[in-house]
Amino acid sequence: MKTRNTWAVVLMLGAIVMTGCGTVTEVQLGAVLSLQGRASSYGQAIQRGIEVAVDKVNAEGGVGIADSGTRVPLSVLVRDAQSDPQIGLQVARELIDMGHTAVIGSDDSAVTLAIADLFQRSEVVLISPSSSTPALRGKGSYIYRNYPSDEFEAVSIASYIYNVAGTDEVHVISSQSEYGLGIKNAFIARFRALGGDAEIQVSFPAEEPDVGARLEDLAATKAGGIYIAGYSDETAAIARMLRDAGIDLPLFGTGAILPDELVAAGGDAVEGLVFPTVMFDAEEEPTADFIAAYRNKFGSDPDIYAAHGYDAVLIIVQAIEQEGLSSDNISFYMNAMNPFAGAAGSTKFDQDGNAQKFHRMWVIDNGQARALEGIASGGSQ
Repeated sequence: MKTRNTWAVVLMLGAIVMTGCGTVTEVQLGAVLSLQGRASSYGQAIQRGIEVAVDKVNAEGGVGIADSGTRVPLSVLVRDAQSDPQIGLQVARELIDMGHTAVIGSDDSAVTLAIADLFQRSEVVLISPSSSTPALRGKGSYIYRNYPSDEFEAVSIASYIYNVAGTDEVHVISSQSEYGLGIKNAFIARFRALGGDAEIQVSFPAEEPDVGARLEDLAATKAGGIYIAGYSDETAAIARMLRDAGIDLPLFGTGAILPDELVAAGGDAVEGLVFPTVMFDAEEEPTADFIAAYRNKFGSDPDIYAAHGYDAVLIIVQAIEQEGLSSDNISFYMNAMNPFAGAAGSTKFDQDGNAQKFHRMWVIDNGQARALEGIASGGSQ
């Protein structure tokens, strides 16, 4: 009678690879990212940050399994949502069905909103490194983001416009995307709370930035500036339209702006535009180490989204090492964890799974993004 060596039987459970006798040999996380489509710049940056984090963990011996004394390799299985909520749902189901207990994603607010309820029902941890829509608040005990909500960003940009720029009336031009509407509403609420007002509000279909029908109205009023709630390409297109119409009011943008993309698309029209970015201090040790590793791997500098992807991996790994491999273990740890000192700054989750972070104001100056020294702000609502 033949016998089978159970040590040679390998079971793949998505998040865990183990031998037949139950010994864990690998930990695998999932990721739902936009590697194609309008959010691809964010998704690709996050993917690179994830890769740097995986390299770091494996170079240090792998993931330490809680209470076992063993360390095993880490990997991340990435699925492309293509910036499409329906495709995001499809690939999210694939990762959940494979048995992943923690997934990173997504980068686009609309995609993250589409998949959040599925993760909550499935009791699988989801952590987004860039989705900022306020609609994610209260989505459930398994839903997290280490990137701050638009409500938090709104405090920074509204305070800057009102208190530093000295403007109490602005026009607001917004994309009708989930992101554009979310940040617009958060900004207006905060700006009005300070005593300011949005004189003219104009919106445009997502990816179709055109306010030509309202240019005459925008030019005829006495607002002190224009706040543009959209992505880099949308902001650039609106800025060019405004400048071509002779409207030279100060321009303000969102934390979704990628400076190189903004300048490439907007040219001189975006000179002087001020926007917030989550503070990213290259002098701090975790950030400096990440930047050095990223440069060594990719030959370029990382952005804040890569840093958040990197931190998301390390937060999950820390949770596994402290509490265990299950979704409940990971969620339990993340709910109570001390502030995590990461490449993208300190992260601690509130009762709704949101990270609260400070922003620094930047300006486009001679075609480059320059930090406005001494101006850093943030707060919660």
